[in-house]
Amino acid sequence: MSIGTAEASPGIAAFEKGVSAFRLGDYEAALSAFLKARESGIDSTNLRYDLGSTYFKLGRYREAESEFETLSREPALAALAHYNLGLIALSERRKATAESEFKLAAASAHSEKIKALAYEQLIRLNPKSVRGAARWVGFANLGGGYDNNVSLLSRSNLIAAAGQGSYFAQFLAGAIGQLQGTPDHGLRLISTVYHVSYPSLNTYNQTLLRLGLAYRRPVTGWSTEVAGYVNYSYLHGAAFEQFNSLDLRAWHPLGDAWTVRLRYRYSHITGIAPYAYLTGGQQQLGIQTRWRPSQLDLRLGYEVELNNRADLNVGNQFYSASPTRHEVYVRANWPATLRTKIFLHASYQHSRYNSPDISLSGGALVSKTRVDDRYLESIGAQYRLSTGWYLVGEYQHTHANSTFGIYSYRSDRYSLQLEHYF
Repeated sequence: MSIGTAEASPGIAAFEKGVSAFRLGDYEAALSAFLKARESGIDSTNLRYDLGSTYFKLGRYREAESEFETLSREPALAALAHYNLGLIALSERRKATAESEFKLAAASAHSEKIKALAYEQLIRLNPKSVRGAARWVGFANLGGGYDNNVSLLSRSNLIAAAGQGSYFAQFLAGAIGQLQGTPDHGLRLISTVYHVSYPSLNTYNQTLLRLGLAYRRPVTGWSTEVAGYVNYSYLHGAAFEQFNSLDLRAWHPLGDAWTVRLRYRYSHITGIAPYAYLTGGQQQLGIQTRWRPSQLDLRLGYEVELNNRADLNVGNQFYSASPTRHEVYVRANWPATLRTKIFLHASYQHSRYNSPDISLSGGALVSKTRVDDRYLESIGAQYRLSTGWYLVGEYQHTHANSTFGIYSYRSDRYSLQLEHYF
């Protein structure tokens, strides 16, 4: 046994003794053990949470409040801390403070369980508050940067990368409103708008609009969602695509740290002239596993996409717009400090178009199947300026290879954004 292990053992033993005593309802013994663990040098978020819970059970609300206020500055635990601060305020009959804390818990929670618990408390306190602002969450993102090889956000991929760079400005905003029920069993309205503008390449300016309704409900241990969306995209100010989507999702926890998510989406896409060849159907099927040990958030996923588009015929030439795509990805984020979160993303996408292209080459018609491979990596950081306000910096690299040279490209994109959640 190492010296470090020997020194830590008394503290760990005291902590485990405190957990056992708490489970048995002996809160005085639990408090004594947790304080001994702290005196031995343990200063973990788990110990702080257990101390806060023990103080609360003993009615020592000031000490409990101090522990949870400290935890509220931890991004991964903020929602749970605000929920407990709401319970403390409720116990002391500070209704306005309790309502404020439960609203913060509902707005910041990633866990559907915490959201549901917070909304239940809000309904008991003041049903009107839940019908109003507490049931709406909004966000806005304003930023800009530089892309050294501009390409479209659309996955149509029949418009090649520009082959030149440009500075850009972008805007993203959205809102989610709980129209009925609670976040884990009810109806929501979802809307987003995105616009990116390239002063040097305005033919690549793009706008995306989305509006939909989503209904969630628990089914035998699974959370499920059925949603319908209407989406519009505009290219250089003119209509580009309209697509109506049916989205089915389900997710289920596997133990304390793992979650599995399933998704199916069918979209009917209408290409607006001169992009009518994009009209047709698209199906997407995906599976994702999410691992959240402590503060790390890691996601691994796979998605297959099937397209059946009208395709493009120009005289005796033909160009397929109907790829079958396979994509694998990994995403990770973790709080490096109390205010800073680091995030990473890497993906590989393989696309094979369903029919060979037929084009003129040297005066003769040539048949060739388009196959693309795309690699994308990004790294970024989010810094919390104050409650609800964040500064985000990101670097993204894309490397695409294709059997048709015009679709092979490399791109480096740098951006800085200001985000606000409300």
